Amino acid sequence: MAGPHAPDRSIGTLGLTFVAVGGVVGSGVLFAPLFAAQEAGPAAVLAWPIAGLMLITVALVYAEIAAMLPVVGGLGLLPTFSHGQGVGIAVGWVAWVGYVTAAPIETQAMLEYASNEPAFDWLFVAGASSNGESALSLPGVAAAVVVLAAFTALNAFGVALFTRVNSALTWVKVIIPVVIAIALLTSFSTAPIRETGFAPDGATGVMSAITSGGVVFAFLGFRHALDLAGEARRPQVTIPVALVGGILICTVLFTVLQLGFIGAVDPGDLGQGWAGLEKGGANGPLAALLTGLGMTALAKLVVADAVLGPFGAGLVSTASTGRLAVATAQNGLFPHAVTVFNRHGVPLRAMVLNLVVGVVLLLAFRDGWSELLSFNSGAIVLSMCLGPVTVLALRRQVPDRDRPFRLPAVPVLARVAFVVITLIIYWTGWETMIKLTLPIAVGIAVLLWRIARDRQLRGSLALGSLAWLGPYYAGVLVLTFLGRFGGGREVLPAGVDMVVVTAFALVLFEWGMRSALPADLAAARVAEVPLVRAEPRG
Repeated sequence: MAGPHAPDRSIGTLGLTFVAVGGVVGSGVLFAPLFAAQEAGPAAVLAWPIAGLMLITVALVYAEIAAMLPVVGGLGLLPTFSHGQGVGIAVGWVAWVGYVTAAPIETQAMLEYASNEPAFDWLFVAGASSNGESALSLPGVAAAVVVLAAFTALNAFGVALFTRVNSALTWVKVIIPVVIAIALLTSFSTAPIRETGFAPDGATGVMSAITSGGVVFAFLGFRHALDLAGEARRPQVTIPVALVGGILICTVLFTVLQLGFIGAVDPGDLGQGWAGLEKGGANGPLAALLTGLGMTALAKLVVADAVLGPFGAGLVSTASTGRLAVATAQNGLFPHAVTVFNRHGVPLRAMVLNLVVGVVLLLAFRDGWSELLSFNSGAIVLSMCLGPVTVLALRRQVPDRDRPFRLPAVPVLARVAFVVITLIIYWTGWETMIKLTLPIAVGIAVLLWRIARDRQLRGSLALGSLAWLGPYYAGVLVLTFLGRFGGGREVLPAGVDMVVVTAFALVLFEWGMRSALPADLAAARVAEVPLVRAEPRG
């Protein structure tokens, strides 16, 4: 499935785990403790382990499939084995729409943090645009293009070099928050908790931290490990450990950092409650807290982490977006030339395509790039919905296929994971989801154009397996419109909405299962991927 120039398996367990961790720990780590605390107060420390547990169910589902079928660009390619090429094209396109925006977003975040230092204030024009955001200056655009090109260049010389660079960056990105958390814990006080109580808004506040506070979305970076699974050594061990281990590491990191943040807040700043807590200036709340505690050197370290974090996340997203473009091309939406790997085992043509699109997006949204965030989060979450359906469908289609990692109680866990993903889509909100309609329409137009040029493609789409995705997307649109998040009309009361979304997800899950390919067709597709054999350590 990977084409004539298949990549080398050069990523070990630690390297792939750091891909997952590096995707999660970006610039958001500096603001996430504040946003979660604004929603839940001290009870925000519960939001991280709850969200981590939710996402582990999703990671476990993908771990079984990816370990059995370790292919490049797994998020876009894995559904083709159970549901055919049409589903793969749909999921791959939606995922690519989200992925290709990631590097420009991280680049602008990195430059924005850097511009807080007087030596780099030339990166943005003075003042703010109509939507309150500063726009990149012309020299700033040039700097952003250089950064995007650097992401591609560092990836171009092989996954081994990428892994070494990313691992070094990830160590720094993890160590700095750990040092900051320890420093904050040395000044920990229960006074802020006594001021408002541990859970001023009860369970509702914790749920709001998970959703509106962005906790659950912070964990979605684990998916990058899935996209590079086709280049992992000993995938039967490496993939499950990286996916689940990456989430566990980040859960502990964020929980400890949240605890340190809560205990360091001055009770005098809580006059308007936790919701009224200020951001703490241009360098964020952690830097402000450390400065207030007299730890100015550590405050500077926060600024350094604010630059390194997005750089590392951009490097990881460039690697995984290249693999996803390969998967989308293998499914037939992009030209076949995109699937070619260079002599270093890197899909350079795919990366160059993504680089060009990224530069175009950068220029188009330099005055209001927060619009890209909507496409990024909504598209990525939506594209993950096939994983739980695929894992159970393949159990029924190819029951005798060797599974190096076999998930227990998969009928239950697959349904739970599908409900989790649908809830996350619901929490994304109406304003985000409706914006996805445009790129989805563009994807349909591109597919029609490809069919017109390649009649053989039309006969291979397995449209019967694709039909349920339309009602699924329409259903989540209606639910977000009626819901309480992101511009919804608040027709569905709190609690009731969760029950309705869960029921909807379970019904559509069964439809998705019934839409799977016949067993013989699925088995033929699976047989194209060589069996994973156990490899000796070292």
